[in-house]
Amino acid sequence: MKFECTIDGKTHVLNVNSDKPLNLILLEDIQSGAITSVCTGKMCGNCVVLLNGEAILSCLVPAFRLPRSTVETIESYQKSRFWTDIERAYNDTGSRPCPGCFASKTLIFESLLQSTFKKEGTQITEIELDDQSVIEELSLSSCPCLDAQEMLNIFEVAKMYRRRRRVRRY
Repeated sequence: MKFECTIDGKTHVLNVNSDKPLNLILLEDIQSGAITSVCTGKMCGNCVVLLNGEAILSCLVPAFRLPRSTVETIESYQKSRFWTDIERAYNDTGSRPCPGCFASKTLIFESLLQSTFKKEGTQITEIELDDQSVIEELSLSSCPCLDAQEMLNIFEVAKMYRRRRRVRRY
């Protein structure tokens, strides 16, 4: 299967088997350092990427879902202007994911922030997510290094920073 997609801001034309999972495409075809052998392919949550802005397990996404899609890994996300919102939240709360799930939880937090602040034309609306929705989304990563309250605190602080950013220059 030959298709085009954007990965970390670069357009790639890939020719891979249609059922090849995204994590293997990133490892073998793109040689991205964002996905490592930490992913067990068994829904551990260590291979989260943003697919069109939504946090997904890359080991469960077959190539046939990728044409004309945008994939963002932790490598490019950390270079974005939004990275500092979550980094500051980690520092302010004193809570930080372990190195094994850091990338995945960070991208899940970003996905939650993107779903909280929706851009419609020139207007940005804030959608309130309840605590249960936040916890459910963060359970995509099965690592127990942070408890539910720590994750909620990180999200609330990151949301505060994002709210300030959106007022100034979204």
